[in-house]
Amino acid sequence: MLRKTNKGFYTLATLSNFKNLVHGFSTKDFGDVRFKIAGTKKSREKLAKVLNIESEFVGVAQKHGNKVMRVDERDLGKIIAGADGLVTNKPGVNLMIRVADCLPILVYDPKNQVVGAAHAGWRGTVAGVAKNLIKKFVTDFKSDPGKLLVGFGPCIEFCHYDVTQERALKIRRAGLGESLLTSIAGKIFFDLKRANKEQLLSEGILSKNIDASIKNCTFENTDFYSWRREKPNLSGNFAAIIGLKR
Repeated sequence: MLRKTNKGFYTLATLSNFKNLVHGFSTKDFGDVRFKIAGTKKSREKLAKVLNIESEFVGVAQKHGNKVMRVDERDLGKIIAGADGLVTNKPGVNLMIRVADCLPILVYDPKNQVVGAAHAGWRGTVAGVAKNLIKKFVTDFKSDPGKLLVGFGPCIEFCHYDVTQERALKIRRAGLGESLLTSIAGKIFFDLKRANKEQLLSEGILSKNIDASIKNCTFENTDFYSWRREKPNLSGNFAAIIGLKR
C-alpha cells in the first residue's frame, strides 16, 4: 500500500520495514526530476535530502524497452543508455526511475541484499521488462524469486488508460489480453498493474509479495505528474527511488 509521509514523499508498506533500505516516490512539490533539463538538479537534490541519501543517482534512458543493466559506484550520476531497468547490490548506489503515468516497479532481495527498479509503460510491458528485471536478479545474484519483494509505485489506472485497437492487438499478442477491458461503448482500456503482475507471477514471484497498492492514480492524484492529464504540455516527471543504505 502506498502512503504519504510527513516529509511529502510516498512509500510502500512492503518496503518500509527494512532499516538498510531506502525507497520513495516524489511528488510535484519536489519538482521535475528529469535529467538534462535546466533547474531539475535542485529537484533531485531536494528529494535526496529528505531521503537522507547522496544526491547522485543512477538513472536510465528509458527507451520503453526491456533491457535491464547491473550498475555500481562507477555509474553514479550517469544515465544508463538503452536501459529501462537497473539492479545493484552496492550500498549507496541509489536507482532512479522517472515516470508520469508509466508504472515504476521496485524490487528488493532481503537475503542477498539486492535492489532493482524498472520503468514499465505499455511498450515495456509488452516487451517483458518486469520479467527481465526478475531474471537479472536470478542470473546475477542467484536470487530466489519466491523470496523477492516487489512494490508498484503510482501509475495511471485502467479507467483512464484507453488504448487504440492497434495497441490492443500488440498487447494481446504478448499474451496479456486479460489485462484489457472493453466498455459498453466499445472503448478499450489497459490495466498496467495487472499485466505486470501476471508477468511477475510467471517468473516465480509470490502474489503475497507484490505490493500493488490500493488505487492511487496519477491521472486523478495531482500530487503526481501525468502525461494523460497534462498532454501535450507535460510539466515534469516524478521519481521512484530505491537503494541500499551505506
